[in-house]
Amino acid sequence: MNQWIQDNWLKVLAILFALGALAPVPYFAYYQMMNWIVVGAALTTAWQAYKQKNNWLLWLFILVAVIFNPIAPLYFSADIWRIADIVAAILFIISFFILKPTK
Repeated sequence: MNQWIQDNWLKVLAILFALGALAPVPYFAYYQMMNWIVVGAALTTAWQAYKQKNNWLLWLFILVAVIFNPIAPLYFSADIWRIADIVAAILFIISFFILKPTK
């Protein structure tokens, strides 16, 4: 269990922040922090997929990182962002089952 937590704590945090963004929260502080956390988790997951030679998952999480990129943000409507938040959370949950834990 400790190894699972060590491998996945950032993904769990990203899921919580992405789903938390569905609630009305102050823009700057919450969404900026959420973007950094989601990008970090997406790049970490992409790296795990790369090490396990899972190319489609690698590119999928690179796409998530590009969409949530806090340095050069994309501007979508609030409805599109809600969908992106839900999809990102679902993708992180799915990655728990697809990627093998480290030894």
